[in-house]
Amino acid sequence: MITTYMAELTQAEKTKYWADIKTQWKIVKEGKNGEVAKAKQQINILQEKLEVEVTDFNKETPTQEVEEYTLAQAEEIIGEENIDLIDKGVDFAIAYNVLVRDLTVKKYPKLKNNHAGLGQMVNISYDRIKSKLK
Repeated sequence: MITTYMAELTQAEKTKYWADIKTQWKIVKEGKNGEVAKAKQQINILQEKLEVEVTDFNKETPTQEVEEYTLAQAEEIIGEENIDLIDKGVDFAIAYNVLVRDLTVKKYPKLKNNHAGLGQMVNISYDRIKSKLK
């Protein structure tokens, strides 16, 4: 008889798995074409690795543990004292989005009614910002 023992997960592994679960849930909720079934399967695999309740996708809701973990993490990270800062950050992101769209239309007038094209330009600019922050 062969006995297998699961190694204890490190905190870093647990944190990564929870982050991966949240990413997969986003795919499920957005209903990205062709990716939902794979995301659901990945969620269940990660839940098994974490040894927590496995989601029954017939209900289509996150497990209680995922909801509690997500809420606890958000409350810990954000905290009451940072709500104003977050609101300012959201306002800045909205203003930045509008600015990039306006500048893009000025430079490329044909994109004025091309919402997908304008969205791409905003995404490209965000990617450039992220690369500079690394």
